Amino acid sequence: MTVRDIPKITMTEHDSQPPKTGPPSPHPLKRYYRLDEVAAYFSIGVRTVYRLIDEGSIRVAKVRGCRRVSLEELKRFEISLVDRGND
Repeated sequence: MTVRDIPKITMTEHDSQPPKTGPPSPHPLKRYYRLDEVAAYFSIGVRTVYRLIDEGSIRVAKVRGCRRVSLEELKRFEISLVDRGND
């Protein structure tokens, strides 16, 4: 195989777009999230999520002994962050 045999790869418009930043959007069908997923969504550490839970800022449900945060709770907490930022 020579250099001439290798097809040229051109950059499409999709490839030239900058990567998305910010928190990933929650999965549309998922109702409960693990604490590491909550941390990734808000771009914070898992220890911070535990601290927010201990403070009562985020409510959790136990599903088969594991802590989970509901989608409704994620939205409620996010709105409370936005409201605090507007004060």
